[in-house]
Amino acid sequence: MPWKIRVMFTITTALSVCLVIFQVICSVLFYGSNLRIHDLPSWRSSAISWGLLHEESPRNNPILVHEEALNLFNYSSTFSRLSNVPLTLLDLPGLEELVANSYYMSTKEKSALMHAKNLAPVLYIQSDCDTASDRDSYVSELMKHIRIDSYGACVNNAQLDNRLKNNYLDILSDREFLFFVAKYKFTIAFENAICDDYITEKLWRPLVVGSVPIYYGSPSFKDWLPNNKSAISILDFTSPIELAHFLHNLLKNDSAYEEYLSHKLSLKRENRVTNSKLLHALEKRQTGIPNDFGNYMEEFECFVCERIQKNNYELKKSIVTKRQYNCSLPRDPITGEINKRNWWTEQWNIEKCGAKLLSHYITNNISINIKHFDEQKMTMYDNNEC
Repeated sequence: MPWKIRVMFTITTALSVCLVIFQVICSVLFYGSNLRIHDLPSWRSSAISWGLLHEESPRNNPILVHEEALNLFNYSSTFSRLSNVPLTLLDLPGLEELVANSYYMSTKEKSALMHAKNLAPVLYIQSDCDTASDRDSYVSELMKHIRIDSYGACVNNAQLDNRLKNNYLDILSDREFLFFVAKYKFTIAFENAICDDYITEKLWRPLVVGSVPIYYGSPSFKDWLPNNKSAISILDFTSPIELAHFLHNLLKNDSAYEEYLSHKLSLKRENRVTNSKLLHALEKRQTGIPNDFGNYMEEFECFVCERIQKNNYELKKSIVTKRQYNCSLPRDPITGEINKRNWWTEQWNIEKCGAKLLSHYITNNISINIKHFDEQKMTMYDNNEC
């Protein structure tokens, strides 16, 4: 979307004074998931800033993981805390939801359900398979050592009730689904890509309902947990079998398990969240304004509008870098090695060529023919020129 300002000046002649008003485009904002190479402006002026709004992982647009593509933008609103308008906590409803017991089931109730309903201690529900994080391979290995009820299309071994099965992707925040998640002692919360501060509802949902998250995703996610012990990171264990042993020990010790639920169980509600960084971020939210994507979009628009009214020197200094969208090359979640068998690894490398080529086109104001662009990109990739 282009941002315009009105410019007024007067022209004085011997006969009259004329007031001239016209509009000038000062900034163009792009939504990352919908950004397509052939849609970019055919000419770029150094006086026109570009803004990038992108709350998603690179699965929608892998070219944006590369510095040369990001450097084309002056301002950002991404999941990174370092972006101009951070979206890090976009999927966290609020402090009240974290500490409330609206969906919470006691440890005793969960244990009873495990026996009465034959529930596994661990829940996994995912229908986006073959991801950059390769999360399903870890879950498959973990399943060998502890029972997991896996719903959805990925690593499926359990079926949802009919009332949930038909449209569960549309009701992930509905009360019925949240009560369903709350029955489980643990919930696997694996992101589809590994990026700094990329934290989605996969982490917040189990925290809200009182199921302990088993997390894999943002390396910095612990910075945002309610308390030091609010989730279990798979990176704290050398293997899935070691994690499984740890979970089995928690299942035998209710007191140790409930240490991960202090945001629900502390007697004083004001003591249920001790993370000052999280509290400060939530306090900054405007009272009475819903925490939804549209409001963040409006905030970013206002931010850019304020900046473009300042001098051009600041515009030249402001460049988006990987610090505002830092996603690592796909790695095997079990070994930690670069995952060459993952299709996404090849995409990462191909789009490195795409980013280099795009930067050349834009900085030199070359019109983009998408067919020719794609052919050049693949030639560069095949010749190892990126």
